[in-house]
Amino acid sequence: MKTLLFALIFVISTTSLCAQTLDDLVFITEEYPPFNFTAEGITQGISTDLLLEMLKLVGASQTREDIGSLPWARGYNVALNTEGVLLFSTTRTPAREKLFKWVGPIIRSEIVLFARKGRNFALDSIKEINSKRLRVGVVLNDVGEQTLRELGVKRNRIYRYNKGVHLAEMLQKGRIDLLAYGKLVTLWNLKSLGYATNDYEAVYTLKQAEYYYALNRKTDDRVVSQLQTALDQLKESGALDRIIKRYLD
Repeated sequence: MKTLLFALIFVISTTSLCAQTLDDLVFITEEYPPFNFTAEGITQGISTDLLLEMLKLVGASQTREDIGSLPWARGYNVALNTEGVLLFSTTRTPAREKLFKWVGPIIRSEIVLFARKGRNFALDSIKEINSKRLRVGVVLNDVGEQTLRELGVKRNRIYRYNKGVHLAEMLQKGRIDLLAYGKLVTLWNLKSLGYATNDYEAVYTLKQAEYYYALNRKTDDRVVSQLQTALDQLKESGALDRIIKRYLD
């Protein structure tokens, strides 16, 4: 499965992996803690553990070792263009609605603008980013970037990086004035880098949506239905709540 994942990166335009069964799926995630991340070589997180429980429930053969991690923009491109790929955790938005098939929701997401406290970056309108010539860090092709562009923020105000942890580093170093990213993930990244989270604040909420598993549009509907049924059962049984508690308590 891992060999197949890396082959997809290089032959994305020619590879065809029609997912007729769950065992045909290829799983791609990114470093987006606490939802999906790698620690000591092990892929884990809320969405990762939930997916593994879903696969176990439906009798699929994949294990934790079959989940590959890529930078978001690359993984998104693979999932968008290659049959048989499942990408997570993906914010479901109107702009993405017809690009994928969806299984979820997993948990609600809040995409915000973070700043250092005391910088007086309270915004009455998102377009003040343009007028005040503020620098906003985003992850390439992430929902934060897409939302800023939809709201009229100019490209020259947007600074693009490959990983969310880079946004936290750049904010701390003063290379950017704001970052646009998931609230829980940003707090996790700041803490993991040893920065005092109380030194930062969310100054504007860009979007409230929900995280999903996104599958390539050509995935068989029966596969999507099997995963959705398994997710619904795990939520009803309280298993999802227990997984969330494991990471957020």
